[in-house]
Amino acid sequence: MKKFIAFAIAAVVALGAAAQDIYVGGSIGAWRNGTDHVTTMGILPEIGYNLSDRTAIGTTIGWSYYHNSEKVTTNLFQVAPYYRYAFFKSGIVSLFVDGAVGVGAGRTSYDGENSKTAVTWKIGLEPGIAVALSERCSVVAHVGMLGYMGANNAAKAGDATEGWGFMLDGNNLRLGFYYTF
Repeated sequence: MKKFIAFAIAAVVALGAAAQDIYVGGSIGAWRNGTDHVTTMGILPEIGYNLSDRTAIGTTIGWSYYHNSEKVTTNLFQVAPYYRYAFFKSGIVSLFVDGAVGVGAGRTSYDGENSKTAVTWKIGLEPGIAVALSERCSVVAHVGMLGYMGANNAAKAGDATEGWGFMLDGNNLRLGFYYTF
C-alpha cells in the first residue's frame, strides 16, 4: 500500500511538472465586407507542448465559414499540426516560425440547393511573434506563409486559395491568445 501511495504522489508531481509546458489558446475572428457582401468567420482553438525554451509542437483544430452575395456558403473543419522554433528571444518578445501541415474538409453549398465536398491543404512555414503579458499569458500573431496551399473546386468557390510562394499581407494576419499551464 505504501508503494502505491508513493507511486501516486510521484505521478501527480510528474504530471504537474509536465503540465507547466502545455499551452492552450487560439484565435477567433469574424468579418463582413459590406461592399461585396462577403461574410467570413473562424474559430481556431490551439493546444501545444513546449519541448524546450525554443521549440514546441502543437495543433490547431477549428472551423471556418464563408458566405457571399451569390449565396455560396462553405463550412470547413480544419486540422493543422505544427513544429515551432523560436529563432529570436529578447525579454518578453519572441520571434518564431511554425513548420505546418494542414488539411480542411467540409461542404460548399450553392444557393442553398446542391452542395459539394470542399477540401483544402497546406504545407509550409508560417512566421510569427509572441509577446508575453505575464509568465503564463501571451499574445501571439501569425502573419503570412512560405509554402504551398491547395484546394479543390468546391473550396475555391468558398474563397480558398491555391498556389505556392511567400504570401505576406494583412489578409493572413491571425491574432491569438495563449495560456501556459
